[in-house]
Amino acid sequence: MTIDACSLLETPLGSFQLRRAMEGEEKIMFQLLTAVAEDMVIQQRNQWIPDMFSMDLMREYLKEREVWILYDNDTPAGMFTLQDSDPAYWGERNHPDYSYLHRFAILPQYRGMELGSRMIDFAENRSKQQKKRGLRLDCVSHLPSLNEYYQGLGYHFVAAQQLTNRTVHLYEKSWVDMTS
Repeated sequence: MTIDACSLLETPLGSFQLRRAMEGEEKIMFQLLTAVAEDMVIQQRNQWIPDMFSMDLMREYLKEREVWILYDNDTPAGMFTLQDSDPAYWGERNHPDYSYLHRFAILPQYRGMELGSRMIDFAENRSKQQKKRGLRLDCVSHLPSLNEYYQGLGYHFVAAQQLTNRTVHLYEKSWVDMTS
């Protein structure tokens, strides 16, 4: 399956479109991420805060990463980014043969619809199409349910990484053995 600029995600509650973001969609990305961050603050998750996002950062994401936005018809519902390298989180473990998932976000009203697992399936297939050996992601260590979610999707724990103000758990799913 070739994955280009658009893909249809089927769920029991309907179809959603996952589209590659383009220049001019920075405001949509910003609104998605700040809305999810505001929800995290309300829930006291100690994960993202709205002030960490800016329009300049959205422009940077579009230049340096693939950005994918999930749409319910024409209404943005979620997003994630994929990048080829992540030395800031992975340090010496960083490897260009992996894709790195970041800014995985689904608006609260769209949670519980299996969209997250479908979006990650898409990211895995995108990584396979790009001949990557696997997909990596990080997760704050203080949210056990979120860590369990990724483990339930087949991601295995690699290491705990201390960042400036928090500890993250590094996860990966490999489909090619790195030792071969």
